[in-house]
Amino acid sequence: MLRVLTLNIWNLSGHWRSRRGAIVAVLRRWEPDVVCLQEVVANERGNQAEWLASELGAWSVAYAGEPLAAGAAQFGNAVLSRWPIETSSSTQLPYVADEREVQRVVVHARTGGVDVFSTHLAWQLHDAALRERQVQALVRFVFDRTDPAAPIGPVTAGAFNAEPDSDAVRYLSGLASLDGASTYLQDAWRLAGDGGPGTTWSNRNPHAALDQEPDRRVDYVFSGFHGPSSGGRPVECRVVADEAVDGVWPSDHFGVLAVLQG
Repeated sequence: MLRVLTLNIWNLSGHWRSRRGAIVAVLRRWEPDVVCLQEVVANERGNQAEWLASELGAWSVAYAGEPLAAGAAQFGNAVLSRWPIETSSSTQLPYVADEREVQRVVVHARTGGVDVFSTHLAWQLHDAALRERQVQALVRFVFDRTDPAAPIGPVTAGAFNAEPDSDAVRYLSGLASLDGASTYLQDAWRLAGDGGPGTTWSNRNPHAALDQEPDRRVDYVFSGFHGPSSGGRPVECRVVADEAVDGVWPSDHFGVLAVLQG
């Protein structure tokens, strides 16, 4: 079995020194093998993903980010693994000039014989068209970098900022085509969740409530399909980081933990 956890860590917003302890508590509680993080900041004081990895016991880290406007800090995504990372790479996703948007990236890590991708799509509610272009670029990158002989198909996780019935997520799940092309990845919550909405952006979370947006599922773990071999088949999926830890909410997003067939 492979345990994959994804969490958008909300960069340095809020009180990071308090929140980082809550995030570590979540990771220790659920004991993932691989963690996909989004909104990871790296600056002259350090890299958030590397700090979290050190707290877990010197885990391996693959990170990719882009410079934030008017500063040397980078904003990006990371893969943390309890195993060595054999190789890593990254790519940029389609982008539009918008003062509220940033350049998005995908980071890839091959670890434990599995290709893992952490991503973060455009966040604004009206950005559906941009997210559609981003998932098309994401799929091309995933299958270009994936070893087809791997026992588990590619694991792609992150903050997609799109609801399950959006064309972007339906495309990834094999339920819709975009520009005449289609693909199929297994949505762990749809296949192995508890049958509920799987909300990961919730006004129950005081950090999320500040934005006054509707509750919805926007964070996902997808895995490749290996047919009769069952490699990568989701057998369990749950929402995590959905409560305060000693009075501290870990992030503005809830996380997702998926258990995949080995």
